[in-house]
Amino acid sequence: MKTFVAGVDRLLAVVAGVVLVAGGGFALAWHYDVPWAREMLSRFDRARIAELPQQGWWVPTLVIVVAVAAVVGLLLLVGNFSPRRTGTASVIEEPHFSAHVDLSAIASGVAAELARFPGVRRARGTAIDDRGMPTIAVSVYVAADFDVVGFTAEAESRAAFVAESLAGTYVATRIQLHVDKRG
Repeated sequence: MKTFVAGVDRLLAVVAGVVLVAGGGFALAWHYDVPWAREMLSRFDRARIAELPQQGWWVPTLVIVVAVAAVVGLLLLVGNFSPRRTGTASVIEEPHFSAHVDLSAIASGVAAELARFPGVRRARGTAIDDRGMPTIAVSVYVAADFDVVGFTAEAESRAAFVAESLAGTYVATRIQLHVDKRG
């Protein structure tokens, strides 16, 4: 997920949470006869609120709100589900010379090496952009009777090798282990 989309998601979650907590607090205050809540609701003009749908501006405003909400919702869906793939990482960047590395190939190579470990059913590697950080992500699927400690040591050595190979480049390595509980 990209940093901007994650920030917007978190902002919307905080706003929705604050609105829900405030609404719930007000409902509880009204239920327990708190004077300020009763006073506020006594000023509520039901007839005026009931007349709003008959106003001339109501339908266009409603259409605009629905259209804006649909566009924002679609943009957030696209932002959250868009491919987070990343291409290359710059290993050397000088005025007249630069060298780039294909991170997808490195991810596939790490996955192939981890797939050789005893008990691994399959491993799949890909290069993604995780909140602005190029990341080599490897998913490893194993049986329930798997040597997790030995595999962790092997995975750490592969991650150290990648970090050493890409010295000076900000690339993270993430290895996810999926254990099949069915035996």
